[in-house]
Amino acid sequence: GNKKSFSVGASVDARYVKVTIGDQDCLQIGEFEVYGWKASEGIPMENMDRLHVGEEAANCWKSPGSRIMLTSDTYEWDDSHIEVVADVPSEPGTIAVYPLTKKKSAVDETFGYPDFAVEVALLDRSLIIEGAKDEGEFATLGGHFIVLHTPHVHQHLEGALLQNMGQQGKLGRYPLHFHMSECVHGSTLSKNVIWKSNQRCVVVHGSHNVTVSENVAFDTKGHCFMLEDGGEWDNVFYKNLGAKVGRLPRGVPRAEETDFFPSVYWITNPSNDFIGNVAAGSQGPGFWFELKLRAPSSELEINNHGMNPKALAQKTFKDNASHSSGFRAGFTTYETGYLAPPGTVWENIKAYKNKEAGLFQHGTANIDFRGGLLADNGQAAHNFHHDNAIYDGTEVIGRSEHMQFLIDQGRIGDHCKTGGLSLQPNEGMGRGTTIKNSSFKGFDNGCSGGAKYAIHVGNNQVRNGVFDASPTIFNNTFADEPVSSRISACWGIHSSGDNDVRTVVIEDMDGSLSGSSPGFFVQDEPSVTSFIDITNCRMVTDGCLHFCENICLRLGIVSISQDLTTRNFNMHISDGTNTASVSRGKIWFDEKQNHLSAQMPLALPAAATGSPYQITFTDANDEAAWPGFAKLNLERAPSCIGGVSAGEIEFAMPDGGGDRCMDLFKYDDYPNGIHGWQNFFAGLVVSEDAGKYVISTNRRKHDRGHVNLSRNLDTSCLVGNIGRTFHLFGKMRMKDESDADVASDGTSNDSPKITFSITGGQSNFVKSWNLATSSDGSWAEFSEEITMPSGIEGANRAQIVIDKAEKQEFLITEWGMKLIPSEAPTLRPSSYPSVSPTLRPSSHPTVSLVPTKVATLTPTKQPVTAAPVSATPTNLALTGLASGDSECHNGFAYKAIDGNPNSINHSCCTNYGAWLMVDLGIGTLNYIEKIVVKNRVNCCGGRLKRFYVELLDADKNVVFDQYHYGTVGNAQVREFVVDDGTVARFARVRHEDSYKDCLHIGELEVWGYPTEVPASSEPIIEMATGMEATASTIWSQSSAASKSVDGNINSIFHSKCNAVPWLRVDIGVMSFVQDVKITNRGDCCGGRLRYATVELLDEDLNPVESRYIQGSVGNGQVVQKVFNEETSLARYVQLSLNRADCLHVAEVQVYGYHLMAKPTSSPTPVPENLALNKPASQSSTYNN
Repeated sequence: GNKKSFSVGASVDARYVKVTIGDQDCLQIGEFEVYGWKASEGIPMENMDRLHVGEEAANCWKSPGSRIMLTSDTYEWDDSHIEVVADVPSEPGTIAVYPLTKKKSAVDETFGYPDFAVEVALLDRSLIIEGAKDEGEFATLGGHFIVLHTPHVHQHLEGALLQNMGQQGKLGRYPLHFHMSECVHGSTLSKNVIWKSNQRCVVVHGSHNVTVSENVAFDTKGHCFMLEDGGEWDNVFYKNLGAKVGRLPRGVPRAEETDFFPSVYWITNPSNDFIGNVAAGSQGPGFWFELKLRAPSSELEINNHGMNPKALAQKTFKDNASHSSGFRAGFTTYETGYLAPPGTVWENIKAYKNKEAGLFQHGTANIDFRGGLLADNGQAAHNFHHDNAIYDGTEVIGRSEHMQFLIDQGRIGDHCKTGGLSLQPNEGMGRGTTIKNSSFKGFDNGCSGGAKYAIHVGNNQVRNGVFDASPTIFNNTFADEPVSSRISACWGIHSSGDNDVRTVVIEDMDGSLSGSSPGFFVQDEPSVTSFIDITNCRMVTDGCLHFCENICLRLGIVSISQDLTTRNFNMHISDGTNTASVSRGKIWFDEKQNHLSAQMPLALPAAATGSPYQITFTDANDEAAWPGFAKLNLERAPSCIGGVSAGEIEFAMPDGGGDRCMDLFKYDDYPNGIHGWQNFFAGLVVSEDAGKYVISTNRRKHDRGHVNLSRNLDTSCLVGNIGRTFHLFGKMRMKDESDADVASDGTSNDSPKITFSITGGQSNFVKSWNLATSSDGSWAEFSEEITMPSGIEGANRAQIVIDKAEKQEFLITEWGMKLIPSEAPTLRPSSYPSVSPTLRPSSHPTVSLVPTKVATLTPTKQPVTAAPVSATPTNLALTGLASGDSECHNGFAYKAIDGNPNSINHSCCTNYGAWLMVDLGIGTLNYIEKIVVKNRVNCCGGRLKRFYVELLDADKNVVFDQYHYGTVGNAQVREFVVDDGTVARFARVRHEDSYKDCLHIGELEVWGYPTEVPASSEPIIEMATGMEATASTIWSQSSAASKSVDGNINSIFHSKCNAVPWLRVDIGVMSFVQDVKITNRGDCCGGRLRYATVELLDEDLNPVESRYIQGSVGNGQVVQKVFNEETSLARYVQLSLNRADCLHVAEVQVYGYHLMAKPTSSPTPVPENLALNKPASQSSTYNN
């Protein structure tokens, strides 16, 4: 009968009062009284906030003091909070709560999209299961509820509130947990609340046929609703709600878990139903398919059949929604991916206001997103290697009216999160995205940067810089969107951290994307635009694409070896008139991986009848080459009629003659780490040992699996030398895991195996050998001669593979494969002279070197203005001298001023800011009226863009410039009017510094009037013909150095090929050199004249100036190198290579004038027999 009173002092808000005793004993209370007042008293009803939640919910939640949770309506995952029910107003379906602590979106504020309103859930339940609260290190160890090993038993839990549950860091200790119960058909977890969980929420582990329905989880840690090991199926998750799901510390509950990026729904097996569930805020994804099978579920007998969750059929997945996810996406399959069977449907999926993406699909295939809503996400859908993704009837909103309403109210920042659907490069042939019957709006919203377009080309892991999967886009609607907001490729083309995208080609099948007619959106890139007239296309503003109506293109990829030696290879596509050059491009992944290939893109219309496209390759020296192998893959045919077909493309291998095929390892450059060896994920290391370069497999110590070395060979050299013999040779050692050398007998499977193969021809050719190795550290030597057999014609791949025993390392060195000469070349003499021949006479005649005149070499400085001395405008460039930053593909600078628009200059395509300059002459000053730029006629005109037209004075100061941004089409002309009174010596066209591409034009014209004549009127003459020439070596007397200056282009100078060669022309006296012209031999082998240096030397053979020949020079082509500076004074002109090779040219011509009288002498006497009929004597005479 004792009574005890307690005072709490100042009033507090509370709903529950709890009495506990400290000792382990019974608690008996006769009467329990609590004195206070309802918190709602004193607050008028009209000052309370009313929430319309529907009659059923209002009737259930009408008890004053009930706590309800309102979810986030912004990007923030933790923007949900609790309110308290104060009363039930008279309005049906309405409850009154104390004034909201934060404004939330109601249905009538969502502009017709009720999903954008917040979810509301009751947190209180009559049945409470609560873990005891501890302090300190045990504060996160709450209670746990587990159903353990109860197969075929029906278990039910409904209507409970679970608080302070879950034991953080302990496996298997979760608020609600079905553990290894296998089939429990009929078991349910329904209408429960999990609030403030320490670790996870509802976990189904190794159990099947559980129904988890209408549960609420709030303010929890780690993955919430989850399938734990992948060995769970036929479970149903129905109308559950999770909000404010926070992360667990890294490595909790164990190292391999991913709860640091917690998802509301963590799905390891797709063979379960997910219907009507909502993820309303998590620090990780909303729904995360992390498909995997792991122990202990994998050890169950029923799972012991090699099941792979990544390939299982999806059961029903519909009406699920995710919003306010803080990381990655509302729905994601990253990173395990989901290789869903064709026909897999995610129906009516809704993802909105997710900070990064609505959908993020990675390593995934065949999901059909049918219907649904993607709105106000950082990106609507990030297709990151999602093959055959389908969006059918999906509504996509960049920025909704509701989002703008929140921004205007200051409830959310203006972050320009407006991205649409991404088209990811590197999807693979036939695996492109389909977008149909869908609607887009809210992208014309003033945002800038990033993925702000309805459809955009992505930029993640652009491995070969190719767009290789054609999307299918038709029957879509764009509400009040200009084309500039509908589609863009800029993100992929210019903003990839891996490799910028090339060859974007997107078909607009019905004109719904362009808003006009069917056609193609294309990137202005040579492999796309060389065979269409892009001038008839219109540029998409900020889209980095042109739209071309009524054309038909088919996308293709040519796969070649991606080994290091092909790094600077180029592919050339020709239709007989136009040619497009495509670089191999950099490789995103390791170039030494032999299971991958480099990809070179093309997009072509149908070929002309009887004129197929021809594909050839050149190496870094612009010489004909073959990149190990080449395989054409065409994307599925477009819907239009006229794309190229496989039968309209031919590969043209170079022939196997000449010196090109003498050494099949010729590109190896071990000091710079370049070689052709590859393997599979082992890693290769090049090191130097006793003067040898050694390649080791460098397999990781913990993972020494079966690894081989391989390298691709130039198949054209083998097919082109049938009947001839190659010598394959090299050395190797083998080591075990402790780095000790391993011996093998050369016959067993423990011995290294060398295999040489040629495949893809009329018949395959394969030879194999085993090699014996030693344990004493010595190198095992391999040497075999291989004769190329008939029957390999048409082969497309040749390889060497060095295989080895399991779990062994090996090292190789000094490998090579060389063609054994069959006979001596016809130009080679039977015996070589002991010294280099010379054409210099034994003594020079004595001459007096009296100067004829002293030339004034410094031009008169130009006045600011100058009156023209002639009123007749002429094209001054025709008599000028042209030079450029580089010259490739025989596009020499002088071809831009030769009066013929069909001959072009062509810079190399690897330089930024390429330029072409015309020198109008030393000492000349010219009043310039206009500059005319005529683009090349035959192809590739789109490269002429983003350039300056400039005039420069004698000191090369710019005195006039004008910028041109847009593309100039094939054969198009641009005219630039020059400011009145401008005088100049040089005219220049140059790309802007940030632009890298070829510069090639048909003709550069500079129209104006000469204002002053040169200070010296000495005529320019040719000074080399008939003069003395010497060389490092000669091949034979018939190809002596003098042949280079004999005035006959049908005779050639030819050096030996086994040393670094040079050719030197003596022009007699110190002279001013304006330019040097070199005519290459015309009959063959012109490509040897490459990477050569033209030097001017003084009388003591000291270098004065030099010019560089960068690419290969074609047969019979003329190279002109301009000097024409005040310092260009020389006695000798020398041509040299930078490597051991043959040097041969037809003619060297040197233009300028002599500063002194040229020495003269009598003609070289004709040799005669001086011994004839002269007295003779000898030491003794025998027999008369």
